[in-house]
Amino acid sequence: MKQWTEEEFETLSFGDARLDRRLAILTEQLAQNPGSSIPQACGDWGQTQAAYRFLANEDTSGEAVLEAHAKASMKRMSAHQVVLCLQDTTELNFEGKQA
Repeated sequence: MKQWTEEEFETLSFGDARLDRRLAILTEQLAQNPGSSIPQACGDWGQTQAAYRFLANEDTSGEAVLEAHAKASMKRMSAHQVVLCLQDTTELNFEGKQA
């Protein structure tokens, strides 16, 4: 997992090695527990607090993380002649149904 995060964010640096390291840790935690809340993914209170501090830090930016992810995705896709970008917009409505 560590190699993946390093490759995914190789174009991103917050200018502080601690923030870069926290991004890698948080990404690994969330990737290992997709769909989990931050406290569930982080596992303990200290890691959860570190995640929230990272997200609230004015030196970090969701846009920068997304841009680095987009660049890494484009790099991966450039290795293939055809890339399918599938989307599922299915919605389920169980209103009025009994379990």
